[in-house]
Amino acid sequence: MMWIPSITFFLFTLSTNCYGDNPGAKIQITEQGLQKGVEYLVSEMMSNNTVYQLPDMVGRENIASEDMSYEFTQIRMVKFHHGTISSQWVPETGMHVLMENGKAIINSNWKLDSWLINDSGSCVLTLIGLSVNIMMGIRRIDPGVPSIYLLDCQSSVQDVDIQMLGGVSYVFDSLKEPIQDVVKRSVTQQLCSSMRKEVKKWDQSFNQLNLNLTLNHLIKFDLSLVGNPEISNLYANMGLKGYFHSPNASHSGKDFSPAPITIPVQNGAMIYIGISQSSLESLCFAYYSAGFLTFQVSHMVGSKELTTSELANYIPEISQHFPEPTPVKIELHSTRPPLVFLRLNNMTIQFSGSLQTHVYPSKDKTKNIFSVNIVATFQASISLAEAIGAQGLNFTGSMTFNGLQIEGSHPANKRQKGDVSEKRVQQLFHDVVMPVVNEKLAGGILIPSNFLTNASVSIHQGFIILAADMK
Repeated sequence: MMWIPSITFFLFTLSTNCYGDNPGAKIQITEQGLQKGVEYLVSEMMSNNTVYQLPDMVGRENIASEDMSYEFTQIRMVKFHHGTISSQWVPETGMHVLMENGKAIINSNWKLDSWLINDSGSCVLTLIGLSVNIMMGIRRIDPGVPSIYLLDCQSSVQDVDIQMLGGVSYVFDSLKEPIQDVVKRSVTQQLCSSMRKEVKKWDQSFNQLNLNLTLNHLIKFDLSLVGNPEISNLYANMGLKGYFHSPNASHSGKDFSPAPITIPVQNGAMIYIGISQSSLESLCFAYYSAGFLTFQVSHMVGSKELTTSELANYIPEISQHFPEPTPVKIELHSTRPPLVFLRLNNMTIQFSGSLQTHVYPSKDKTKNIFSVNIVATFQASISLAEAIGAQGLNFTGSMTFNGLQIEGSHPANKRQKGDVSEKRVQQLFHDVVMPVVNEKLAGGILIPSNFLTNASVSIHQGFIILAADMK
């Protein structure tokens, strides 16, 4: 009966340092999501044909006016049909799961002993009308990991049919009905006892979860819970730290203090994931600290490699120093962490960096034509769709160049007159840099998932919401 605790594990694995802070990310699982998750997990676990070992049933009963001891050992549940399943959230507590009209096939060894009968063999037990009614609590414990506990459990079996293999069958026929009553009563007691043990095992595994995930060798993601789940009769909200960081960074940037994320009560999807502006900014800072925000722009202009001839369209002075077409490479690297601004249906990104342009008169020579410090702003759009040729979701986007300001330009050749103009650099950015950026974004990022579908994303004031169903 391990499937019910695993429902809770599913909820927390969907979701992610200081207790009581606003979460940087929040996951909302609706009642439809809970029901779908329960059905999915039960079907998956039962399809594995796992053999569950149940406790021995040993006792003494007055059977057919005989004081008889009985033993049912090596009890193995080999087939299980869950019947109908219903689930619902329990406000401020956890979840309630009810399974009714289930059926189980159990193999066992048996032994009967009295002054008249001393016999043993094997048997097949069929449990009919199996029902389990449980209530589980969910909470946060230090250091920000989930904990589950069983609040209540009730179980019942409508009928038991026993097929005895071995032994003296004609003797057993007269004892079958009272023995079935004994087994029915014992199984009913054992179901909740087994459930209690399983919940403790799962809770111990939760306590050992590492929710500070490593995305790559330089970026980590803190998904620890910041408080107890907020549970109503319609949904459960899991507040997560949602903080990206680079372990090698000497400092952590500005304080991580997300604004509250309010996911509107909706019935359209099963799962809603809110990601705050602060969480995205921590991602930008982590990448900046790890040195990832340096780009080699190798765009093709007019099907030709970028040379001083094409660059002269934006910086005419270059042709004075390189009258013949000479290969050019443009490097863009950030000088400060990018900033993200989220407003309703609007995402704006501000990038501060240095644009450096190099020429290569020969294979073993390079010259820096100029470097210019810029602050550029972009309008970003993002979308989610089913991945083609892979299992999961494809996260794609595009950027529209809003413009830039020059903070300072530095001609490499002192004979070059004047600084690089802001208008020319803007045009260079628009024609050369932006096509490269959008080509990368159009390729998308694969989010591996074999159970999410109908995904969509929307931008709100201060946070993004991803909505999805489960397959």
